[in-house]
Amino acid sequence: MITLNEAEAVEVSLSAVDEGDETRAFQALDSLTGIAADFLSENEEADAERVILSIENAAQAAAERDMELVTINSILSLGKLARAAADKGLESALGRAFIAIGKLGEAAAAHSLEAGSKVAASTLLEIWKFSSESWDQEKVITFSLLFKEIGASAARSGVEEVVLSAVTGLGELGKKTAADSLELETVSTLLLLEEIGKLAAESYFDEALSSTALSIEEIGKICKKKGLSDAVLQCQWALETLRIQAEEKLLNNSSVVAEMALDNFTDIGYNESEEKLEKFQEIKALQKKIQSNL
Repeated sequence: MITLNEAEAVEVSLSAVDEGDETRAFQALDSLTGIAADFLSENEEADAERVILSIENAAQAAAERDMELVTINSILSLGKLARAAADKGLESALGRAFIAIGKLGEAAAAHSLEAGSKVAASTLLEIWKFSSESWDQEKVITFSLLFKEIGASAARSGVEEVVLSAVTGLGELGKKTAADSLELETVSTLLLLEEIGKLAAESYFDEALSSTALSIEEIGKICKKKGLSDAVLQCQWALETLRIQAEEKLLNNSSVVAEMALDNFTDIGYNESEEKLEKFQEIKALQKKIQSNL
């Protein structure tokens, strides 16, 4: 049952954002954060998730009104709630919190709120580091999709620094899943890096495209050591695609970086086959399915 304090805080958070009143918005969102934290401490997960959704809704409205400080404050609050949920083993609430952070990062990037979207990316990376050990395949892919959406949104908005943050996040995910020999998750991350790399090329983001190629190279080296043949092949394909795009856009630095990265995968001994192509298409289909449920 929704308490009066919670109901009031929800109403004030939305009205304050609508009126552009940062002070009242901060107060209301702080109240909601405290209420959610109390629910988590009592293991009342469904109630906590309801409040997390209320925080997300108000913060989304704030991002749309270019209220960056309110957006950042909300992201940081959600990060604290994610930590609290993880500490209590409340996986559903944890998922609700990090999905909210990802969506806020995407919204911030769409409105060219560079600081807000970078805070979202860094907060997601912190969550990954402290809570991802026991995650299943779907949760890992969900998390990687959040980074991809932040990066894609930033590329469309022309904010290269945020694209770099998203690439960094995906790179860390890919290195960890490769080190753990989670090949499907690694291939999924590589596919998303390739997607961001293509968007970076279209936006003439030479540095972001170079960073993407380097992340793919780092993941690929781990995959070679672990014998993850499908992932290594995807590294090769992605780097070749990005090299060509860099050349077409006359992005000289990233063209050289991608070509040098490719040198690590020229004699890998893995061949393209219909079976591998079908497997990669299945991973893309899984990504789309998970994306549709976010």
